[in-house]
Amino acid sequence: MSGLGKRLTVIASVTVAVLTNVAVAHAAGTTYTLEPFDYDDVGRTTMNITQQQLGGTVCPCVKIPYPADGLHNAQGVAAIAKTPLKAGDTVMGFSLGAQVVALYLAQNSPPPGVRFILLGDTFNHNSQMAFLGQGVPANVADQVILMVRQYDGWTDYPDITTSPNFQLSWRNAQMGAAMIHDYVNARLDNSANVVTTRGNITAILVPTQHLPLNDMQRLFGPSPTADALDAKERPLVDSAYSRPGPTAAQLAASTSEQAATL
Repeated sequence: MSGLGKRLTVIASVTVAVLTNVAVAHAAGTTYTLEPFDYDDVGRTTMNITQQQLGGTVCPCVKIPYPADGLHNAQGVAAIAKTPLKAGDTVMGFSLGAQVVALYLAQNSPPPGVRFILLGDTFNHNSQMAFLGQGVPANVADQVILMVRQYDGWTDYPDITTSPNFQLSWRNAQMGAAMIHDYVNARLDNSANVVTTRGNITAILVPTQHLPLNDMQRLFGPSPTADALDAKERPLVDSAYSRPGPTAAQLAASTSEQAATL
């Protein structure tokens, strides 16, 4: 994803925190995927990692091929537009693929009843992209799910720039971008998820048990020092975020598979 290493202007919006499972019931249909890095049609590299996300629970999947190199997002949008989408279908994008899906929704009105899943996206980031004409519109008619792992700094970066702890929080998010940008073990219906809904867009925050900032100390196993730093720094890190975070119960209920991993 381009430009996410820079501080972006925060766009104020009202959030409604819903700390319950997101409704994931969906009519049977075809799941189409957009890859984050794939030279389909322009080279020999071919990838299918998006279908592995969410543990493959929304697959079998059909890949929509396009040159996923970050320079041909418009071609990805055109490829989605040519796909015979129908009610009950799902379109899932991961990372750069999610960026292409958001751009498609910004420029097109899909058939009714199609569900869109964007892995690695948040309300905050989407609002900023929508301001640029590249994000999911707030009045989108179809169901859209944005999922992010807490502290995945590609899109779950701190937004309260006036916080005295902003720099600490920013460093933690950037470490998260490098370490936990992965949704293989995430699940849409995990009861530990933090769920926020606005209109037809639902944002899911997957709790991360350990601060990525301190996880290098866990390279060779459990680290009491890292645990002590987490306990001290986590409230400081969280103070620079305006989005709802997990409750203590949700954080405790988060599985080890959801925790920060190396």
